[in-house]
Amino acid sequence: MELPKYIRETPQGVTLAIRVQPRSSRDEFIADPNADQLKVRITAPPVDSAANNALPKFIAKSLGIPPSAVSLIRGEKSRNKTLLITGTDAQAVTEKLRAQK
Repeated sequence: MELPKYIRETPQGVTLAIRVQPRSSRDEFIADPNADQLKVRITAPPVDSAANNALPKFIAKSLGIPPSAVSLIRGEKSRNKTLLITGTDAQAVTEKLRAQK
């Protein structure tokens, strides 16, 4: 199975390139396998790092992994973010994201 462009396998774990839309009506993924980024809507506002804190928790819950396995590594002040997920592989992340639809 071919991986979407926004999922990369690295020696540290799996990275996800994400475009965040804060203050949404609900937490959800908008996955387009041809897109460069995974679009994620988060209900938290972009104030006092609320959206930055809510995003890894939402990703961890959706993938069924512990929140400590997900960390923000790039884009703290931007809508474009990169998350590092440890303890899993790109194939498992891709399958779990596809199951969210």
